[in-house]
Amino acid sequence: MPVYMEISPLHRLVTIVACGRIDAAEVRGTAQKLADARVRRFAKIVEIAGAAVDLAPADIAGLAETLRGDPDRRGPIAFVVGTASAAFAGAFAAQTAGEGPIELFKSLHDARAWVARSQLGATKPAAAPATADDLPDPDRSGTMIVGTRQRAFTTRELVT
Repeated sequence: MPVYMEISPLHRLVTIVACGRIDAAEVRGTAQKLADARVRRFAKIVEIAGAAVDLAPADIAGLAETLRGDPDRRGPIAFVVGTASAAFAGAFAAQTAGEGPIELFKSLHDARAWVARSQLGATKPAAAPATADDLPDPDRSGTMIVGTRQRAFTTRELVT
């Protein structure tokens, strides 16, 4: 099944959504795309609640190693997990525990709130003036990964 990844340089955020059975090739392709984009410092929301990710411990270690290639400190990672994906997220969190903040969540809302607090150091006041976080990112890019195939999307294609 597909993995969708979107990178927003303006918001310094990577969003990854996966559903269905995810195989090792899709995980490797996503990791390599992240490494190539040099977004290690960006916050990441990885929504895998609707996915079944069954990787061997060696595959998870390889994933962690691919993502370590960039010397920058790692940004926060929020996993949104379901029953079938919690083991993978937990194993990845254990493998990379000392590299940066990482948390597992049951809801996307909670994951986004935690990432926002991690990025800003505190929650944004309700009546705050417009900031970069409120603006659309014209430089965002998306990639759909299915097996070993990848398809890039431009911003225009992402906007409905």
